Amino acid sequence: MKTLYFDCFSGISGDMTIGALLDLGLDFDYLKTELKKLPVEGYELRASRVMRSNLSAMKFDVLMEGAGENHRHEHHHGGHSHFHRKAAEILSMIRDSNLTAGAKRFAVDIFTKLAISEGKVHNVPPDDVEFHEVGAVDSIVDTVGTAIGFDALAAGNFLCSPINIGSGFIHCQHGIMPVPVPATADLLRHAPIYQKHAQTELVTPTGAAILAAVVNRFGPMPAFSSDRIGYGAGTKQFPDFPNCLRLMIGEETAVPPDRSSRSVVVLEANIDDMTPQNFGYVTEKLFAAGALDVLTIPVQMKKGRPGHLLQVLAERATSDALSKIIFHETTTIGIRRHAVDRTTLERQFIEVETKYGKVKIKVSKLDGEVVNAAPEYEDCARIAREADVPLKQVQAAAMKSYLNRENAG
Repeated sequence: MKTLYFDCFSGISGDMTIGALLDLGLDFDYLKTELKKLPVEGYELRASRVMRSNLSAMKFDVLMEGAGENHRHEHHHGGHSHFHRKAAEILSMIRDSNLTAGAKRFAVDIFTKLAISEGKVHNVPPDDVEFHEVGAVDSIVDTVGTAIGFDALAAGNFLCSPINIGSGFIHCQHGIMPVPVPATADLLRHAPIYQKHAQTELVTPTGAAILAAVVNRFGPMPAFSSDRIGYGAGTKQFPDFPNCLRLMIGEETAVPPDRSSRSVVVLEANIDDMTPQNFGYVTEKLFAAGALDVLTIPVQMKKGRPGHLLQVLAERATSDALSKIIFHETTTIGIRRHAVDRTTLERQFIEVETKYGKVKIKVSKLDGEVVNAAPEYEDCARIAREADVPLKQVQAAAMKSYLNRENAG
């Protein structure tokens, strides 16, 4: 499955996305042929190579027939009622077309997201959101064209960088609006956004709807190997900042986990009014719930009261569950948590034979070299009980057996 990574350092719009898809290798004639499957007329498509602040990019344009200022007024003559299209009509038009199943699914998802957000911010049911004049044709071509591209490139996993949304105010049919305009802001609710370099709108509602519909994960680029990279140009030009969307298609690569050094969380609580024997119970529960280590340290609390510091070492993923246990099972009313870097030796178990039976030896290594070896306590304790011999005798026999084996090896 191919991964598509959106690098939105200068935001995103529908035409920038299609431009970048064409630059990635989407065939322009294929795009035109597929779009003709929709009953939308009166437009022409153009793709041209342009420069954006010294960077070569693909610019995609939807030109209305009679382009120039005329097309804005066409709907006043001859009752061109199709210039007022409701979202519900556009969606059923996409569903009834003979686009490929994949393109249809992407297009319906993107358009639905757009209609829901536009409806929400203007207090209109999504189905009744109206796309007027050119807006209807532009929105249809941008959303369906993008869907055709995603389908043709066989992308199944979509990742996106934090998004530069621009800043300031823009003039639109509803008057003056802050950037991001309300529909865009609504569509990007769970995405990491920031404002840099540009006093203008960088993310359009259509661009935001594309991301809201397909992106599986937002964040910095993961370990990724890209086959192809495409640049789609935005309409606006800035003197020293390339107004482009960068798309990369390739494979996410698995990074071998670095076991030796990783960030873990320390949970700490001061406890001064709890029966000491209850600590044994809490410790058991914490280990059972995945704690890496648990310890209690006797401390002197305020006013000379004796107490305990409970310290729990945990993976980030289990830290919430462990905090709950601490609150439920102890008398503390507060937990401190901080991330620490933990370096551990590589560990493995080697089984050795002794005259009493098999014992596991825990061997710790640093860069492949053994730095520690110790018989596993539980094994030795069980054997000592069964054979009725001192525990230290079993431990010594196990170590002797391990050393003989190492020296022989």
